[in-house]
Amino acid sequence: MEPGSDPNSKIVQKRERRKESRHPVDGSAILNLLYLGIKMPGRVLDLSLNGCCIRTDDRYALGIYRRVEVELRIEGLPFRLAGVTQSIHNPHSVGIRFLDVSERKREQLVQLIEDLEEFLKARPPAQGELPDNVREIDSGASRDDRRGS
Repeated sequence: MEPGSDPNSKIVQKRERRKESRHPVDGSAILNLLYLGIKMPGRVLDLSLNGCCIRTDDRYALGIYRRVEVELRIEGLPFRLAGVTQSIHNPHSVGIRFLDVSERKREQLVQLIEDLEEFLKARPPAQGELPDNVREIDSGASRDDRRGS
């Protein structure tokens, strides 16, 4: 079934508040909690010029506005960036805002993001996949109604 063809659902544009667009990635990450000496391994889920989202292996329970250093390895390229925890999406998902990014590291991030965009453009969309800024909202039809159609 095509997205939006179900009369019981609506397609809604999510409002994006970020200055830079996020790009889905899958790479290793280590979240270094400065002043505590704690290193939390995990995966980087998305990346922009201003920050990233990391899924930690262990529960993150320290709150926002903590100074961190993020070690990322994306497409084989290592990055180490200073930042601050900006948001907690769930106990294992932390949004990081980068701080004090040097011009050299910013250029490397720009190149990496351009490479990711090219890769995503060349990749055919998965069946039933919606664009990142669109999500389907169920208006209340029961699951049995949807399965029967």
